[in-house]
Amino acid sequence: MLAMSVLWPMGAASTAASVGLRERASPVRIIDAWWLAIRYNVPPLEYFLHQLWRSERRARLDDYLYWHENGPALAGLNAVVGGDGELGPVANKQFFSEFCDGLDLPSPRSFGVWKKGDPVGENSLPRANLWLKPSCGSQGIGAERWRWKDGGYRRGALVLTPDAMAEHIAEHARQHSETLVQEVIKAWPSHAPIIGPSPLCARIVTGRRRNGDVDIIDAMAVWPREGSDITQGGHIAMIELHSGQIGPVYEASETCASRQLEGSQLPNWQEALDYVRKGHSELPHFIFLGWDIAFGDGGPVLLEANAGWGCFHFQAVPDHPIADTPFASIVEEYI
Repeated sequence: MLAMSVLWPMGAASTAASVGLRERASPVRIIDAWWLAIRYNVPPLEYFLHQLWRSERRARLDDYLYWHENGPALAGLNAVVGGDGELGPVANKQFFSEFCDGLDLPSPRSFGVWKKGDPVGENSLPRANLWLKPSCGSQGIGAERWRWKDGGYRRGALVLTPDAMAEHIAEHARQHSETLVQEVIKAWPSHAPIIGPSPLCARIVTGRRRNGDVDIIDAMAVWPREGSDITQGGHIAMIELHSGQIGPVYEASETCASRQLEGSQLPNWQEALDYVRKGHSELPHFIFLGWDIAFGDGGPVLLEANAGWGCFHFQAVPDHPIADTPFASIVEEYI
């Protein structure tokens, strides 16, 4: 109660002022952003992102899903179908890998799991490029990519022998409770000259209807910026759902090399859609999921599924309310 009556108005005023000044907005527009926050709980950041001072967009305030509604709304919907907060393969990368293996869905090859510093079961450490991932991590936090070259594992200026790498993995697992070691997926051949060795990924959002049918809600491409191994903070572009064609790169300069991908078609796009539909059909306690798929040199590979898939950029690149997707009609089936 205190948050809504005191903290929310104060935070809304601060955000409206800071974002408004950054956008060089007039005082009238800043006050308008604050008023919508107080009157309709519209976050000021999204007021400016969606340009809600424009009459045609303001008329559709209720058609957007705002960031502070995303988590509670999805959790509430999942509760309708028996979701109890137990995420299983949706929260744990090791469980997700096993889930994919059981359904014959492509996922990165796993070389072992370490829990709190100790290997679990049979583990192998190949002389090859490796990913170290916290099993329950998100947003790339704690993920490390290592390159095998000249008898050692290399990351930046650091070089480790195989024995030293085994100890490093154990320490990584002590820090993150559980570490999954997986193969490194290489970029699709025609993508590599443009974006480098790390693959372009897609976040595909699926929705499960009451009768079990799985719809594709939306899809976005994301890939690392120069010098990075992870997609967090990378370039993004929407994907045309029927063709798999990559749209305009969001906020990219005219000289940005990644713009060469605009208009190109993702390889084996229909296969990727089939994979996420099959996966979601086996997870009935989640009405909506966001699937991360890498388009590697061997085709699409499933990386993870997310219960909180993020509505922010999906509605801004370009601006389109989530009500324009099948999301709204699926929600109506459960309320």
